[in-house]
Amino acid sequence: MRIARWSARLLSFTYDVVYRAGPLNQTADCLSRLPLPAASFPPEDSEPELVALLATTPVSVTAKEFEDASSSCPELSSLRVQVQQRWPRSAKSVSPVLQPYFKIRHELSVQDSLVFRGSRLVVPISLRSTLVALAHEGHQGVVRTKQRLRDLYWFPGMDALVFSQVTECSLCQQTDKSAKVFQAPLQPVPLPEGPWEKLGLDIVGPFESATWDCKFAITLTDYYSKWPEVAFAPSVNSETVIQILSGLFSRYGNPECLVTDNGPQFTSASFSSFLRDRGIKHTRSSVYHPSSNGAVERFNRVLKGWIQAAIIQNKPWKSATSASLQAYRATPHAMTGVSPFELMHGRKMRTTLNILPPPPLEQPAVDLRHRVSLRQSHVKQYCDAKRGARTPLFRAGDKVRVRKPVHVQKGQRQFSAPIRIKQQVGPSTYILDDGRAWHASHLASVPNRLPVCPSPPETGTERLEMEPNQDHQALNRPVRSHKPPGWLKDFVM
Repeated sequence: MRIARWSARLLSFTYDVVYRAGPLNQTADCLSRLPLPAASFPPEDSEPELVALLATTPVSVTAKEFEDASSSCPELSSLRVQVQQRWPRSAKSVSPVLQPYFKIRHELSVQDSLVFRGSRLVVPISLRSTLVALAHEGHQGVVRTKQRLRDLYWFPGMDALVFSQVTECSLCQQTDKSAKVFQAPLQPVPLPEGPWEKLGLDIVGPFESATWDCKFAITLTDYYSKWPEVAFAPSVNSETVIQILSGLFSRYGNPECLVTDNGPQFTSASFSSFLRDRGIKHTRSSVYHPSSNGAVERFNRVLKGWIQAAIIQNKPWKSATSASLQAYRATPHAMTGVSPFELMHGRKMRTTLNILPPPPLEQPAVDLRHRVSLRQSHVKQYCDAKRGARTPLFRAGDKVRVRKPVHVQKGQRQFSAPIRIKQQVGPSTYILDDGRAWHASHLASVPNRLPVCPSPPETGTERLEMEPNQDHQALNRPVRSHKPPGWLKDFVM
């Protein structure tokens, strides 16, 4: 069985099997028994990880540092003097620096060089960002970070500073579960001027249950006529794709444009040279956005259905696919209303269903374009409404996060670090600073930073500030409004 399995794997190669006895085949026998040397690994360089850990870990604040910062803070120095004196009756008589403290003046007290609001310390300006970072050490949200701070500290503008630092945390932005990417509106592809002008190319596979010569399928679709082509191959590289395209181009001619994804078979130098020598424009879709090449991607789904049917019926894939291709090419397409064969060859296909000769074509190209335009408009409205699509508001210079296109496993981050948009090249396509083009469906905005001042003036009660000893009135349940019926208006109740 082992030799049979090896032979099945080597069917794609041309070779001769020669039997050689063990004593005469000493090289292979020694190699199979020779022990491998112990692998030696270079010592791990943990210095970059250590530097990164030290740079991202906030440093704790000691009581001595807090006391020295309070003594040297000009704002708290003025506040200590004002607290020990009598506060004026009006806030207008207080200096602008101390106006945020006027409404809580009865809660302030001084002990040595420290200022308290009730039992909580008033934080000097130089330590506010540090204490917020310490409260956010577990990378919790805005509300829980404020809860940790409010137990021990207080300072004016604490809510705004916490919101700013938490939303700007790079690690939280990469693991944010509430971030939403844009569902950009559908962009219909204009119908080309004629057949074989714009083509879509893709690779499907590998198929696990396929024979050795059908592991991959190279599919091609004409954007005008929807004419499909399928070629199976045991492996896919640039040479294989070039060989298949050369046969198709010799039969139908060179197209003007070829649309592919960013696979290595389509980005190699040999493939680019092949298209450049034939004057074919190469257009690559956005990274991990197969909808940009929707014509061939939609046909791939049809092809997979054919393969599943062939597996169930135990039919050879190539012959089953050829029969399905003939039926597909002779059937009117949902978008054009005309069969791909008619638009490709200018006549109707004669199949086993035909008894009489096929009638001549009477379909003008103007009606075709009008039908395709109406169909695309209907599909766009339906898809945009179903997906809740909206126009992206990104501009050059904005920072965005890129959502990981593959399945995110447990413990892995979902988004990349914030990166700046360099250029917009389409209605929903953007080039980032790293040179890669991304569709808006993979981009999430970075929360805007709120303007934070060291001591912002406050005109009302501090937002979300609640004291433990403060009495709050319980909220009443809503009462239903009673209205008498109209026929009772003539009676005295």
